[in-house]
Amino acid sequence: MKRSLPLLISLATALPAMAQNDVDKGARDAAHSSMQTAVPPDTVPDGWRKSGIININMTQVNLTNWAAGGFNTVSGIAMFNGTANWKKGRKAWDNSLVLAFGGQQIANADPQKTDDRIELNSKYGYELKKNLYLAGVFQFRTQFTEGFNEEGTRISNFLAPGYALLGVGLDYRPSDNFTVFLSPLTARLVMVNDAKLFEGVGPDDRVYGVKNGNTTEMELGGYLRFQYKKELAKNITFLTRGDFFSNYLRNPQNIDVTWETLWTFKVNEWFAATLNTMLIYDHDTNLPKTNAEGVPYLGPATQFKETLGIGLSFKL
Repeated sequence: MKRSLPLLISLATALPAMAQNDVDKGARDAAHSSMQTAVPPDTVPDGWRKSGIININMTQVNLTNWAAGGFNTVSGIAMFNGTANWKKGRKAWDNSLVLAFGGQQIANADPQKTDDRIELNSKYGYELKKNLYLAGVFQFRTQFTEGFNEEGTRISNFLAPGYALLGVGLDYRPSDNFTVFLSPLTARLVMVNDAKLFEGVGPDDRVYGVKNGNTTEMELGGYLRFQYKKELAKNITFLTRGDFFSNYLRNPQNIDVTWETLWTFKVNEWFAATLNTMLIYDHDTNLPKTNAEGVPYLGPATQFKETLGIGLSFKL
């Protein structure tokens, strides 16, 4: 995961190729449609465009005198994805909100959290020339409630960590399905507003990048964000988005990565299957590891989460 800052620039120039075929096809289809309707193919109506979807997935297992063994289990995940985008002339304002929370209870054990997420993104841009915008971006990320490791020690909480990011840069958006934002100068505030997370930590050590004795850490660096969505078939949609951040002030070669994909398989108006993956690398997040001699220690590592669910799906 260690990369120098030029990786951000190379990604920004390479990512548009991912969507080029889609853009070309969309342009041909739009041109064909415009011949019939006399509407310019790249026209997006001014005003607000809003959308939202709620997914609720539940699992329940109840065993009575079950010879093969097992435990009674109840689990569930609820997720909300919403967007509110505005356009007027050469100005555009895109907003998105992701809320997710899930948990499970096995037999008489205490309930355990399986998913917890709050993420707000807002981007305002002014079109400099076709498909290229001067834009500012704001992002806020945290979780609803506390989380624990296998030993029962609290390792996260609301605003512990929390991330607030503000940057100015260029936004390349050749279609409504694809966008790349690059900011060479971005401020990010990392928050750890829970003193318990610092218990047992050395005076010069850090928790989620925040030095012991403080509750916040200000970072300044380069930031790259991309998003691509595609309707693969009538009832199948695909979405991927990624964030890359390099902190100029401390170890800029250690790039923080957050990469998410979401597959949605619509069964009917009310039911859908979803497959969600999340890859995270943060050099300031210490996780349990084992060296070649089998000795356990804490250090940075790539995090990966996969969630497959079938349940209710509501469009707002």
